[in-house]
Amino acid sequence: MDKIEKEFTYKGQTKKFSVAIEQLPPFNPETMDKDKYEETQKVLFLMAEEEIYNQKTEWIFSIEKKLQQ
Repeated sequence: MDKIEKEFTYKGQTKKFSVAIEQLPPFNPETMDKDKYEETQKVLFLMAEEEIYNQKTEWIFSIEKKLQQ
């Protein structure tokens, strides 16, 4: 299973985020053309990357909330 991992540092704190990339079944020319298959793979990668940045944003907000208390 493929996954994306990114590490971020914010106000002296560091955290690594990891998200699995949804996998497509093996390419089958009878069910999908090659260009469409590759495009779908890119979309799935971008969706996983977006999830990483959503997690990062939630993490930053939690840090800020703790600092304001």
